[in-house]
This record gives sequence, structure tokens and C-alpha cells, in this order.
Amino acid sequence: MKLVFLIGLVLIGVVLFPNSVNARAASGQDIPVKALTAGLDNQLLNNQDRGLRMEVNLDVHSGMGLWGNSNKTGIEQLEQAVSNFSSDQPKLAQVYFYLTAYKDKPLDDQAFSEMNDYFQALSQHHIKAVLRFAYIWDDSNPKAQEPTTATVLQHLHQLEPWIKAHRNQISVLQAGLIGSWGEWDGGARRRMDEKSILQTLLAVTPKDLPIQVRYYNIKANDVDKNSADWNRVGFHDDYLIGDLHEWNTAGNDPNSATWKAMAAESKIVPVDGEMIWGVTNASDHGGKLISAKLIAKRLAQHHFTSLSLAHNYKEDGQPYSMVSWQHQYINRAVLDRLALPYQPSWFKKSGGENANRTWFDYIRDYLGYRIALTRANKSIANGQTTYQLTLKNYGFAAPMLTSQAKFVLLDKDKKIVAEKPINDFKHLQSRSEVTISWSVPETNQTKAKYLAFFFAGYDGTGNRLANDLAFLDGYNIISTF
Repeated sequence: MKLVFLIGLVLIGVVLFPNSVNARAASGQDIPVKALTAGLDNQLLNNQDRGLRMEVNLDVHSGMGLWGNSNKTGIEQLEQAVSNFSSDQPKLAQVYFYLTAYKDKPLDDQAFSEMNDYFQALSQHHIKAVLRFAYIWDDSNPKAQEPTTATVLQHLHQLEPWIKAHRNQISVLQAGLIGSWGEWDGGARRRMDEKSILQTLLAVTPKDLPIQVRYYNIKANDVDKNSADWNRVGFHDDYLIGDLHEWNTAGNDPNSATWKAMAAESKIVPVDGEMIWGVTNASDHGGKLISAKLIAKRLAQHHFTSLSLAHNYKEDGQPYSMVSWQHQYINRAVLDRLALPYQPSWFKKSGGENANRTWFDYIRDYLGYRIALTRANKSIANGQTTYQLTLKNYGFAAPMLTSQAKFVLLDKDKKIVAEKPINDFKHLQSRSEVTISWSVPETNQTKAKYLAFFFAGYDGTGNRLANDLAFLDGYNIISTF
């Protein structure tokens, strides 16, 4: 009798709710997704075009370093920097190429040979350049090393093919060229035709190569807002001290139109930064260390992609601000109170225990992008497999230097049998997420062994998601069939 009753209920369900089985099928099957936890963070430090960076320099005529490295070749200085910061694993280096010896003549074969050799050394360490050309390294007598505008323009045209040939190794190109260290001080700007220089720089460089300027008013004055170049021009702030200062890229008034414009534009253009040298804390910052909390807030507000390791860390063998940050512990409540982004699993170990985290860890891990797969689902109907895949960005900035991003199905030999490009991935903003719906025909699905995600910069090197996933040949393996 019970069996007859149960069969009756099933039949009633089929009659009254004929689509219920299909509805369950449409909801699909969840694909397990594991977020990255503490202890696995080093996996993300190899990601391209983001994070803490080194600083190095080269006299392109002599092949030597400058200042305290004048007794080393530029490449020896690079090797020393790689060793000094090995525990931090930087994959970016701000590279100053000083053209000082050519301030009144064309670049010659020697200059290009030195630059080629240097970029070969960078490549061997899988390091990309935040590149800046400059002339004046002796700021005590800047006019003695200053070129004419005509010479700068001549050099830019000479550099055009070289920059194009090395595009994939250049993360961003800083405008440089004018003033001490290429920082566009007011006196040098008045002596040079800055608009001609910047316009020529934009004209001779690849259209997909971002240019960074030191001050917001450089972009506002010298770039046509209605031109395609407007969205190429980002910023580098070389005077970060925590407290706001008139030498900051957008000035010291967070209520100003300039400040707000930089906050808006930095969502789509890369921003680099550096603090003052640790030794100048006494003269420029009242002898105090720089506040990690204030720096973190600024980095998040203006969506910084990179920050110098060379400044206020351990230069001259002394412990400065960033060393102090390594002993300043934070938790979720601290970041929530400051409205700063973070991935919840970042505070957990793989076993679920709480992990100790510092301000140094936080800034290192959240500069630029931090992309995680947060949800994954698949359903099968009508001869197709449909995937619903959600990505979220927990970093300070969008992955704007990405050249490609796609979900893929790979066969057993890791050959692509189907793919779903994400066309607007580079604009995935901090704290934002995107859900991709992808339907794959059965003929493709049956050939697949892996579901994976791939995203890369202009050199084609695959980057890792902030997930506990296998990473094979640049692919984040989401599921194996």
C-alpha cells in the first residue's frame, strides 16, 4: 500500500510540475572552488605587471651604474638588487636609462648595445621594466647635463624602433626625459618644450604601451582629453610619505578636482609610486617612520599597481619604514574599519586556523590586481554544457596591463578545444566581480580533459588566480574531467 501511495505522489508531481526535473538540471552542478590561503601567497608573487618593484640604473654610454653603484656595471648592480630583494620576489624593476653622454649628439650603436644587453639580463630574471629615460642625474648642477628640446626629440625618434622591439618587456614607460632624474621639476619644465616632448613620446611608442607622468597637470595640460592617448597616460607619484604633500601627483587636497580626477582615471591607467628615501625621514618627515596605514589607504584610493622596494625599506643596511611594517599586525576588523579590500581567506591557513598578517604582507599582496574565481557551476542540456564562472578582484587596481584573458577547455595534451575570451577583463575594478556564461557544444566538451582560466600580459606569460588550483603551463586548472 505504501509503495502504491509513493508511486502516486511521483505521478502527480510529473503531471502538475512537468518542468521540475529540467529546472533542477538547469541549476547545474557546482564545481568545487578553493580560495588561496596563507602559506600559498608566494605563488602569486610571480604574477606580471604588479607588486613591489626594484630600482636600478644604467649609463647607456659607459654601461656603468650611477651614484653608489658607479663602481659596478649596470648589470652587476641589477644582479645585486635581485639578490638583495630575493625574499620579496619582485617581478618589476624601475629601470633608469641615462642618456647624459648624448645630451648634445645622437645616440650611437654603443648606447643601443648597452640597452640590449641590459634587457637581456632582465629577461633572464623574468623581470619587466618600469622604464624611464633621463639625462640629469647630478641635481646639484642640472643645467650642465640638460639637453635641448631638439635633442630630446631626435633621441625619441631614434628610440622608436628599439621601444617597439622590446614592447613585451616594458610594463609601462614613464615620461622621464625632463629635469633631474626625469621628474619634471618646475624649472626644467619652463626651459623645455614639454608638450612637444610628451606628444612626440606618445606618437613614437606603441599605442598599447601606457605612459606615466609625474604630475596630474602634465596630463591635463599636454594631452588632448578627446584623443585616444588620454586613456594611455597614467601616473607615478614619487613623494609618498603617508601624509598628503604638495609634491604628490595630484597635490595635497583630497577635495580638489585634480585629486578626484586622479582617483577616477587611476581605475583605467597604471599608477606607480615610491616613498622618500629612508635617510630623508629626518629632514622630510620629522624623523618619523612612514605610516603603513596611511600608505595603504592612498594606494587603494588611487589604485596603485606598483610600489618601490628601494625606498624606505632597508637601503644602506638600515631598517626603515617597510621593515617596521613587517612587525605591525593587522586583522579583518582593521581593514574593514579602513574600508580596504581583502580576500577573506587571506587571513586563514589551509587548515582553517587564523593566520598572522602584517601591513607589509597586505601592501605586497594587494598592489595591482588580485583575481580569484569565487563560484563555478556547470549544467548539461540540449547537447551543450553551460558554465557559469564568477571572477572577483580583491586588489587595489584593475588588471589593466592584461593583454588577454579567457576560459578554456584543454585536451589531454593541453591543446585548446574551446575558449571563451573575456573582452573587458582588464577593467575588472577593485571589489568588483563578473560572471561569465559559456555554452560549449558536446562535440567540443567530449574532447576536453581540463577546464582552465588563462590571463597574461603582453609577454604572454600566464598569471595565477588567487585560488588553490593546479597551475600548468600558465593555465589555472579549475576542473579535470
